[in-house]
Amino acid sequence: MGKSRHVFVTGGGRGIGEAVAIKFAQTGNFVTVSDLDSERAQAVTDSINMKINVNSANSVIGNVSLRKDVVRMFEEATKIAGPVEVLVNCAGIYPSNSITEITDEEWDKVMNINLRGTFLCSQIAVKGMIPQKKGWIVNMASVDGLSPGPNNCVYSASKAGVVSITRSFASEFTALGIRINAVAPGWVGTPNIYINDRWKEAVKKIPIGRLAEPTEIAEVISFLCSDEGYYIAGEVINVNGGMFMN
Repeated sequence: MGKSRHVFVTGGGRGIGEAVAIKFAQTGNFVTVSDLDSERAQAVTDSINMKINVNSANSVIGNVSLRKDVVRMFEEATKIAGPVEVLVNCAGIYPSNSITEITDEEWDKVMNINLRGTFLCSQIAVKGMIPQKKGWIVNMASVDGLSPGPNNCVYSASKAGVVSITRSFASEFTALGIRINAVAPGWVGTPNIYINDRWKEAVKKIPIGRLAEPTEIAEVISFLCSDEGYYIAGEVINVNGGMFMN
């Protein structure tokens, strides 16, 4: 893209978010690592500053599902690095439960983080992008939001909502020079995936024959925020090894 941009990554303390933060730092951008876990956020920030480029990352701590936290985090980030030009919404949780066992608390927690968090961060970010008539937002959808399976009802619903939000934002802001897209990963080898053995059965259904690496998702996100990807708007890019095609 030429000059350095200010990239804000939610859920940047681990998994796909960490890979995204590192990728954008490697390509010469300033990265704000946002996470609820202060230790993980600081660890990623320190690693970027020590291994990639000094003073090219900062961390902000807060809950993406709380408006007051989101407003504060963006204010803190803007004071340090100027307006946010790229937002990547990676914060999310991935529970698994039978429909008959889902509680109100589980429903609310998943929707608040995965869907409300994506909306709040995008809403605050886009307000800063409108005056510049330029900006990029990439949301984290999922193959489950496009093709739901058993024991994933709440997660699938939240990610279907992310798809809808992505298209709604794109329909409203593409003409202003702001590019909003989403990626829909399948099974990715993040720490949360290995908490149980569900991935061992899932990998048998992936035509490529393995889980995705977080870096592979980060590469697609980087492309969507590049000059080469500038004509892509309101799309949901499948990155699932052939599990689901549309």
